[in-house]
Amino acid sequence: MTTENWLMIFSGILIVSFIFNQIQQKVKISSVILLILLGTITQLILKHLDINVILPDQALKVFGTLGLLIIVLEAVMDMKITPQNAKVLKKAFLFATLLVFANVALISWGFVRTYGLELKNALIYAVPLSIVSSAIAIPSLQSVASELSEFLVLESIFSDIIGVLLFNFLTLTELGKFSSIGAFFLNMAAMIVISFVTTVLLGVLLGKGKSKNIHVAILAILILMYSLAKMFHLSSLLLILIFGLFLRNCSSIVRTKYGRWLNPYLNSQEITNNLQNMHEFIDEFGFIIRSIFFILLGFSIDIDLLLQPQVLLLGIMVMFTIYALRWIFLYWMIDHDNLTMPVTMAPRGLITVLLFFQIPKEFQFPFFHGGVTFFIVLATCFVMSFGLIISQRKKPEDIG
Repeated sequence: MTTENWLMIFSGILIVSFIFNQIQQKVKISSVILLILLGTITQLILKHLDINVILPDQALKVFGTLGLLIIVLEAVMDMKITPQNAKVLKKAFLFATLLVFANVALISWGFVRTYGLELKNALIYAVPLSIVSSAIAIPSLQSVASELSEFLVLESIFSDIIGVLLFNFLTLTELGKFSSIGAFFLNMAAMIVISFVTTVLLGVLLGKGKSKNIHVAILAILILMYSLAKMFHLSSLLLILIFGLFLRNCSSIVRTKYGRWLNPYLNSQEITNNLQNMHEFIDEFGFIIRSIFFILLGFSIDIDLLLQPQVLLLGIMVMFTIYALRWIFLYWMIDHDNLTMPVTMAPRGLITVLLFFQIPKEFQFPFFHGGVTFFIVLATCFVMSFGLIISQRKKPEDIG
C-alpha cells in the first residue's frame, strides 16, 4: 500500500475511535468492543476481497505493552491519597488481591481436574484469565460518577499489578526452592529502589519549571526504564505505580517525617502544575495507542478458532468461575442492593492477551491457543456493556 493509504488508515482509526467514545457516553456500549468488532469485520472484508494483509508478530505486543503502561500511568496519576479515600483504597486492594488469588486457585484446579495439567502449568494459564483489564474498565467507567466507580477503577489497577507480579513469580521461580523464591523477592526489592531513585530524579526534572517537550522526554525515560527492567525480569510495572503515586502525592510526602529530606530537591508546587499538563499529554497519547491496539486485536482474532466446541466449553467454564467468585466477594465486601454493574465489570483484555503471549514455551499446551483468550476477552466485554446499559438509569450505590 502507498504512504497515502497508510495515512488514511491511521487517521480513519482515530476518527472512528473518537466517534465510538461519543457512542459509549450516550448508550454505555464500550468503545473497546466497537473497536475490536471493527478490526474483526475489517479482517473478514479483506479476506472476502482476497486481500492478504500480514501484521508483524510484534505489533500487537508493542502496542499492548505501551497501552498497559499508559493506562496504569494515567490511572495512578489520578490517585490522590487522602484520609477521605484511604478506606476505598484499602478495600479495593484487599478485594483485588483476594479475587485474583481465588480465581487463579479455582480456574487452575479446574484445568488440573479436566485436562490433567501439572499444577504450575495450570497456575500460569489461570493468571492471565484472572486479571481485570484496567485498559478496558477505566475508559468504560469514565461516565459513571460515584464512589463505586472509583472503587472499581482502583480494583482494576491493583488487579493488573498483582496479576503481573504473580505471573512473573510463577514463570521465574521454581516452586518449593527457597533460593529461587528468595531471588524473586530480592529482585522485587531492587526494582522498588530503582523505581524510587528514578522517580526522585524525574521529580527534580519536573520541578525545574516549564520546559519544551519535557513531558515527552519523561515518558520516553519511563518507557526506557520499563523496557530495561523487563529485560532483566524485574517487576517493571512497579516503576509506573511508584512514579505516578509518588509525584501525585508529592506535596503530602515532603511534609511527612520521612519525606522532609526531599523538600530541598523537589518543588512540589511546580511538580503538581507540570504533572497536570503531563496528564493531559498522557491522556491524548493513550487514546492513540488504545485505538490502534484494540483494532489490531480485533484484526488478529481467528474466527474459526472461536467457534470450536472445545474453546466454547473452556471459555464458558472460566466465565462461570469469574462471575460466581466476583458475586460472592462483592456481596461480602460492599453494599449488595445493586450488584449488576460491579459484578459485570470484570472485562478481560489487554493484560490477558499480553501475558498469554508471554507464557514460556516449556509451559505451553496445544489446546490452550488464542481462541480461548479471544473468546473470554470478547465475552467479558459484552457482559460488561450489558451491565452498564441495564444499570445506567439506576442510582449509583455507595460501597459503604
